[in-house]
Amino acid sequence: MSNYVGYALKAGKSKTGQKIISKVKNFFKGKSKTSPTISSVPANVPTTKLEKAKSKFNIAKQKTIMSKEKLNQTLFNIDQASKKAKEVAKNKRNEKIVKKFIGEK
Repeated sequence: MSNYVGYALKAGKSKTGQKIISKVKNFFKGKSKTSPTISSVPANVPTTKLEKAKSKFNIAKQKTIMSKEKLNQTLFNIDQASKKAKEVAKNKRNEKIVKKFIGEK
């Protein structure tokens, strides 16, 4: 057993031995968790004042668009609720008329 350790130490000093040892270590460790696609995409970080201003402007523009869409959705929901309430009221009125016509109380 000690001979194997001695050979491993001697092999670790040469370049080919280091490559072999690193491959064996990587095999037992497993692969890295980072995807090659994600690591190959550069980060989009604005550096100049103009780029920073453009970025802030685009963010503000997107927020405005989203708040407008949220308002439109709210107005739509209110409209639908009012239509449903009118329909329910109309049905109740029709039921009263029918009951009166039939003679029920």
